[in-house]
Amino acid sequence: MDIEEVRAYAKLLNEENLKVLTIKDGDFKIHLEAHAEESAVSGTPSAPKQSADETDATYTVNAKQVGTFFIEKEENSDETFVSVGDSVSKGDTLGVIEAMKVFNEVKADISGTVEEILVGNGESVEYDQPLFSISKKED
Repeated sequence: MDIEEVRAYAKLLNEENLKVLTIKDGDFKIHLEAHAEESAVSGTPSAPKQSADETDATYTVNAKQVGTFFIEKEENSDETFVSVGDSVSKGDTLGVIEAMKVFNEVKADISGTVEEILVGNGESVEYDQPLFSISKKED
């Protein structure tokens, strides 16, 4: 195992907000742990991110990791997690991001209506990249 592989694992630990990551490769073993201070900051849910040109009632759901975004439930399927105009509740799955063969759900931060899907199926996404625009459901 070389330093680039170790860096990739450290990046994965950070991107996935993991506390501990242990890798075994033959006789080689590496054990990585996130610092408590970093973990508390990066793992604490925050309010939905909002861009400057949005109204108070519209929010963006951003990628929490780097990877490949999928809105289709299965490969080569027409069935999607959500479509524009769908009503969603806080915690509903909007799509998934695949990184290193691990699929992580993208969840709605608020209840509302999907106004815009900002990324296409199978596209690469960066950390904190906007994925969805959701208009907040009025109470």
